[in-house]
Amino acid sequence: MKRLTFSFVAALFFAATLFADDTEALNGKWSVKKVNEQGQNYTQTLEIKKDKFIFQMVGGDGEVVLYAEGDLQLTRLGPFNSARFFHIRGGQSPSNLSEVDDEYTSIYTLDSDSWTMATNFDKERQQKPSVDMYRRVKKTEQASTLVIDEIEMLDNPQSETWFICFEANLEGVNRRYYVENKGYNKKQVTIPIALELPKARAGQKCSFKMQLDDVDEDACTEEVDNRSKGEFAVTERGSQTFKPEENWRYTIRWHLK
Repeated sequence: MKRLTFSFVAALFFAATLFADDTEALNGKWSVKKVNEQGQNYTQTLEIKKDKFIFQMVGGDGEVVLYAEGDLQLTRLGPFNSARFFHIRGGQSPSNLSEVDDEYTSIYTLDSDSWTMATNFDKERQQKPSVDMYRRVKKTEQASTLVIDEIEMLDNPQSETWFICFEANLEGVNRRYYVENKGYNKKQVTIPIALELPKARAGQKCSFKMQLDDVDEDACTEEVDNRSKGEFAVTERGSQTFKPEENWRYTIRWHLK
């Protein structure tokens, strides 16, 4: 009995050490390139921070089409290592998330630069089961500059000549775009802003605030007619569309330099 008890405790200690090592080794960002049934290229990324994860699906044009975040738990299923993704919130962007009534358990193997996972084998889903090898995304030693190139206004709630004030924040660095006496009288227009935020890296979240008003002096104040807040995950090059109101829709485009 003593030998059995000792063996059991030793096994538990070994398992705890194994998953502690895996948790530490998984910290960082992982990426895999895939092709959908229509032959379109896209990229999936998983960013792990201890017991939390961020998942993104990015189209070939660099636009985020699916975003999810939640909790991660590493466990042992018989002879297999498993990763459980649960308490998931997902949507088309980090600013538009809802609770996901599901959790995913994937069998995995791990070495220093590759993380292979068997996904969607735990239950029947609309997505087909797959085995994907994620590669570790190397950290960039030198920070880049995030350039917010333009805002394409696809629709807006203003009926007269309107003015825009746009502010972006990245890790405490704030930049504002506002041109005095520069008004627009169209519902659809592309506004080049060329806003630069230094010390940027892929994966960071850039938050922003956009305000519209038919009075120039009110565009950057609290007395503004329409206000939209949101955020996007920084990528080498990308775009994201937001719809804060029924008759307001716009796309932000950016790149790293």
